[in-house]
Amino acid sequence: MHEILISNDDGVKAPGLRPLMKELSKIGKVYVIVPKTQMSGTGHGITLAKYKKVEKIEKDFYVIKGGTPADCVKYGLYHFFKNKTDLVVSGINTCPNLGQDVIYSGTVGAAREGALRGVPSLAVSAAEVCATEYEHSAIATREIAEKVLKRKKFFKNICLNINIPQNYKGIKVAPLGLRIYDESVETVVDERGNFSYRLSGKYISGGKNKGTDIDTVDKGYISVTPLRIDQTDFTFIKKLNYKVIIPSKK
Repeated sequence: MHEILISNDDGVKAPGLRPLMKELSKIGKVYVIVPKTQMSGTGHGITLAKYKKVEKIEKDFYVIKGGTPADCVKYGLYHFFKNKTDLVVSGINTCPNLGQDVIYSGTVGAAREGALRGVPSLAVSAAEVCATEYEHSAIATREIAEKVLKRKKFFKNICLNINIPQNYKGIKVAPLGLRIYDESVETVVDERGNFSYRLSGKYISGGKNKGTDIDTVDKGYISVTPLRIDQTDFTFIKKLNYKVIIPSKK
C-alpha cells in the first residue's frame, strides 16, 4: 500500500484538508501533519533553534503549534512518519498559487520540502479566490496522485504545482507565468501615536501570459507546473563571465 504524507499552510481547520484526506485514503495510507493555525505566505521557511509543541489530533494526524508548512513536512519525514512516505501532498489551498506566488506560498514550500528529500510531491490549490467547495479538487488530486505513484522514480525530486478550477475542462502542463499586483504598505496609527504597518495589494491581471499556468487556469483547465529544486538560471550562466562581474585591474 502506498503511504502519503499530507500537509498544508492553511492549518488544521482548512476546509480543503478533510476532502483531500478522504480521497487520498482511497489509494493509500494517509498520514497528516499540519500547522495549527494559518501560515500562508511563509514560503519554504523553517524554524531553527526553537522547540515546537506537537499535538496528536487522532491516529496518524498531528498538529504543530507555530510550525511552518516546511517544518511540518520535515517533522513528518524525519520523525513522526519516518521511512513511511511515497508521496507528499500539500493542500488543498484556499486560493490559487500561480506565477510568482510559488515563491511566497507555504503550500508550495511544504511540497518542495518533500521534493528536496527525494519524495515526489504535489502542491495543490483551488484556482478560485477563497474557494468554498473542494470535492472536485480532491478527486482531481487523487487521480493525479495515482499516476505519479505509478512512476515514483520519474517524479523523484520534482514538485508539481497544481491549480484546479471548478468545472475544469481538462488538464494541461504549463510553465509559470507572471501575475500583476497593485502592491502597497498600509499604515495605521493608534491612540498613542504609534505606527503599525501591513503589506497589502490586489491582484490586477495575469498580464501577457499566453500558454502559462495563469492562462491555462483562465481558460478553465487544471494547470500542472513541474518545479525543480535547482533554481540555477543556466541560460544566463552562459552569458555571465568574470569580465561582467569582476572589475578590471587598474
